[in-house]
Amino acid sequence: MNYRHAFHAGSFADVLKHAALTRVLVHLRAKPAPFRVIDTHAGSGIYDLIGNEATRGGEWHSGIERLRQAQLTADAAALFAPYLETVATFNDGGSLTAYPGSPALVRALLRAQDRLTACELEPNAVASLAQALRGDPRTNVVAIDGWMALKAYLPPKERRGVVLIDPPYERDDELERVVAGP
Repeated sequence: MNYRHAFHAGSFADVLKHAALTRVLVHLRAKPAPFRVIDTHAGSGIYDLIGNEATRGGEWHSGIERLRQAQLTADAAALFAPYLETVATFNDGGSLTAYPGSPALVRALLRAQDRLTACELEPNAVASLAQALRGDPRTNVVAIDGWMALKAYLPPKERRGVVLIDPPYERDDELERVVAGP
């Protein structure tokens, strides 16, 4: 597998995906019942925006950096607030040096009764993800193909939640797999 999340961390696509995911999680948190998030292609969790991989492509400049610098209307600011506040918790002061991938973003928004199952197949990403989520009993990192995980983990025992499917699109049939589902 050649895809590396770090090259694309904080990109426009990440911002769109993570802002929407945050709104879904805010909605799920409105009820006291627990929920589960299953992230089928989780990546390594937290990305260094000033590291070699992220600076090489610089996609985060037109994504998260641009959004943080934008003059938003009051309605847009309220819509993006939970997402931007969560991203800010991964950075010191006003500088933007780290970007939370989906599992780190989800973890930051889980309540005590909620759970995250983060699936990843690439060995280095699995190790980084396990390190990023270590010590949190609400999270489970599984070294498994995300497509197989869908069959293994659905339906969740909580009976409510969200499944995030964002594969690397390296295989010719990846889009067809997304459309076909488990």
